[in-house]
Amino acid sequence: MIRKKTNLILLILLVCQLVLLAFLYLPSGEKGQPMVELFPGLTADTVAQLSITDATGKTLSLKREKDENWFIDDGSSDMFPADAGQIQHIISNLTSLQLQRLVTRTRSSHIPLQVDDKVFAKKIVLTAKDGKTQTLFLGSPSGPQTIHVRPPSTDDVYLARGISTWNLDTHKESWWQKVYVQVDRNSLHEVTLKNSHGSFTLRKDGEKWQVDGDQSQQEPEPAALDNFLQKLTHIAINSYLGKQYQGKPLDTVILTLATDKERVTVNIGPEESGEDNDHVIKSSASPFFATAGSFQTDPLTGMKKEDLYSKGEEKEQQ
Repeated sequence: MIRKKTNLILLILLVCQLVLLAFLYLPSGEKGQPMVELFPGLTADTVAQLSITDATGKTLSLKREKDENWFIDDGSSDMFPADAGQIQHIISNLTSLQLQRLVTRTRSSHIPLQVDDKVFAKKIVLTAKDGKTQTLFLGSPSGPQTIHVRPPSTDDVYLARGISTWNLDTHKESWWQKVYVQVDRNSLHEVTLKNSHGSFTLRKDGEKWQVDGDQSQQEPEPAALDNFLQKLTHIAINSYLGKQYQGKPLDTVILTLATDKERVTVNIGPEESGEDNDHVIKSSASPFFATAGSFQTDPLTGMKKEDLYSKGEEKEQQ
């Protein structure tokens, strides 16, 4: 009889422990607490500006212009082009966050969790196209892709999943639009290249490309032509320099790309001294000078007209 009572008491205690564990560790949404939208009324399409402030107080803003292009504002004189796809991905993650897991409601926990008004890992401010702003404090991590967050209008601190602070950098280099030259290859009908090996012009007649002035009427080798057109219509950069440049003349390569809608001239200078061996580059389609690595520039600085008629195997043997 005593053993049965003891077992019953132990069973009751076990049930109480399970209930307590469920109450403490289940997401608060499962405990009947309402969902919390961190940026109510905002969507990725309605955001005009994302501002990020780090723990040191440094702030960087990403601004969307009326033409839907994004630019970086870090307080310097130039606002460089930003990677729109990267920004849209971040903003979509932020505006779609809905929290269910309430961690604490005590103000004294804000500093330890790094979600205080002055002590935080990151402070995010989203500005809508109508000028209204909404703020969120991002704090310490609680696991992979899980961090503490707090809206400034409340003492409540929540857990947010699917977001981290490492990809919300305040260095402009993290947000640069690295694609510097982008020309629609399908509408391209003329290419002129001038470098140390001479110059030549490619023209498209119907669906066929031919070197201007080639008396043999020989068509370029398809693989060599495809490789050449692919590299000159998509050029990435390593960094932006600004709207002014006082260095060496940019005449190592002069590339002109003509389409039905635009004519783009790209000037590339000699190899810069230093460890990176970059070249300064300037496109007529951009107000900014930039630097590009040898991987991007070598196909243009070393290209010869004869290479268009050579198969890959033959070129390697030369």
